[in-house]
Amino acid sequence: MIKPVSTILLIVILSSTFLFANNSNDLLSRIITVNVKNKRLDTTLQLIGKESGFSFSYNSSILDLGKKISIKKQNVTVNNLLIELLGSHYEFKQIGNSHVIIREALTLTIKPIEQKKRHSKTELEHLKSDYEIQGRVIDQKTGKGIEYIVVYDESEKVLSLTDSLGYYSLKTSVERLQKGVFFRGLGYYDTMVQLSPKIGNKTTRFDVVLTPNNNNTQPITTDLAIQKEKIHQLKFIQNFIPEEANIISNNIEYTATRGFQFTLIPFISNNNFLGGSYTNKFSLNVFLGYSAGVDNGLEVGGFVNINRNNMKGAQIAGISNIVGKDVNGAQVGGIINYDMASVDGLQVGGIINVVEDSLVGVQIGGINNNVRENVRGLQIGGIINTTRTALKGVQIGGIYNYSKNIYGVQVGGILNTTQKTVNGLQLAGINSYTKDLKGWQISGITSTISASNKGVQLSGIYNYARTQKGVQIGLINTAKEVENGIAIGLFTYYKNGYHAVSYSINENGFLNGTFYSGTKKLYNYYRIGAQIDKNYNFGIGFGSFLFKRFVLEVGLENVYDIKIEDINTQFIQIKTLYVQPVFKRLSVTVGPSFNVSYSKIPNEFTPPPSFYHQKLNDNSMYWISGSIGIRYNW
Repeated sequence: MIKPVSTILLIVILSSTFLFANNSNDLLSRIITVNVKNKRLDTTLQLIGKESGFSFSYNSSILDLGKKISIKKQNVTVNNLLIELLGSHYEFKQIGNSHVIIREALTLTIKPIEQKKRHSKTELEHLKSDYEIQGRVIDQKTGKGIEYIVVYDESEKVLSLTDSLGYYSLKTSVERLQKGVFFRGLGYYDTMVQLSPKIGNKTTRFDVVLTPNNNNTQPITTDLAIQKEKIHQLKFIQNFIPEEANIISNNIEYTATRGFQFTLIPFISNNNFLGGSYTNKFSLNVFLGYSAGVDNGLEVGGFVNINRNNMKGAQIAGISNIVGKDVNGAQVGGIINYDMASVDGLQVGGIINVVEDSLVGVQIGGINNNVRENVRGLQIGGIINTTRTALKGVQIGGIYNYSKNIYGVQVGGILNTTQKTVNGLQLAGINSYTKDLKGWQISGITSTISASNKGVQLSGIYNYARTQKGVQIGLINTAKEVENGIAIGLFTYYKNGYHAVSYSINENGFLNGTFYSGTKKLYNYYRIGAQIDKNYNFGIGFGSFLFKRFVLEVGLENVYDIKIEDINTQFIQIKTLYVQPVFKRLSVTVGPSFNVSYSKIPNEFTPPPSFYHQKLNDNSMYWISGSIGIRYNW
């Protein structure tokens, strides 16, 4: 019978990540390619482990971790590569499917091979029996206990956290103790302990000293282990995900991808308490799923899916998807999608979508879409769309759209707001607002530009721009100042524009008073006049200084006949005027006009015979006339 002995193997694990390389169970036989130039030995081992899909475990005191390594190998086995790197003084042993131990080779006395004896009934019962390991985890540099160190066995089903003084207690089987107990903490080299308790013992004490990771130059504090990731700062996460999950996820990070995760609620899962540490190919979450992420796969949740890191693939949830980092693929949430980094792909939320960074692709929200940075693509919100930085694409909101800058099209059922610049088209049912316009702004009622208009501003009623350098089209157009712009509408007023009044008389004896407003390039005029004891007239039109002293005006004149007490004659008038300054603001105007008229009463309106005229029919005619007047401008 084998004499029971207690054997303790303390191993410091350099790399804290488990990587998935291929399906081979023989880790040392895996074929890899490496290209390392002037890297430390510990960094080189990390790279080999990452390429191979497992972690190395070793006592840091037996290796020269600072030694510089340069090596380039293609299609070499891990075993042969390690021999070339470390020499023949070390041996390598696989532990499970996730670790390879590096240890010093021992000089052995060769003995005849003895036939392996079967375990006795007592030994088998001992292996399956429960056993408790207790102790304290201590910082190598400070000698103090470390809080929130994760202690778990090889099965990943039994876990304990150290208390504020570093004490822990773990109950598992003797068999699992022999396979290994792991001690993992953020900022420390991982440590694994293998124990072989004596038959009859049910408990033992074992203190573990953890070595701070070489990457940490500052003292390690408890805050490092319990610091909340951004996703764990959300109230919803704090209410439904235990604090222990945040601690475990901080301390244990597997970058290997597991094929499948089935979860009822966090900690009730085939990934056990390490659900938040694993990225999965496929996840099925009945109520609330919690994982490190999805890697080119699919996640389906009855209620809520929560990913600490990235989601690559497709994610569907009855209520909500919450992702701590980037989304690359399709995301569909019955109520809300909340992504704390960027989205590249399709995002559909029954009510709301929130992206803390940027969106590239399509975002559709039943009520609201909110992107904190940039959107490049299409954003459709049943009520509201918000893009905090720049939209490069199309933004469509049932009621309201907001973006800091627009490089594309913004369509709002009622309102659009662009905080800075529109480079494209801004279209709203009622009002559009931007600081600077370098494209088109179209609104059903009003358009507002708080700084400069260098594009086209079009509204059903009113346009305003602080500085007008483009085109305004609306019933009323105003600006504080105008530089090289024009306006088309019934009324235009620019504070530094062209304003004038004139008094003139024409061939029919109408004495007219006219008001002008706009710019010399294009202005509106409003005219009212009368014949002594006869008819009245009023008109409206446009004018422009074609040259410095020559004006072209086009308008519609109406003649009110006092006999019938109604408008009898209407005519279109095209007029050219020569404007001769007399004083700084006072000018004399004179020039001919071409007129085409229509009268309700046949042969009622006839110009003086001295002017050329031609009758078209009993109600219509055209003629050439003229006018002379004075004009005052300011």
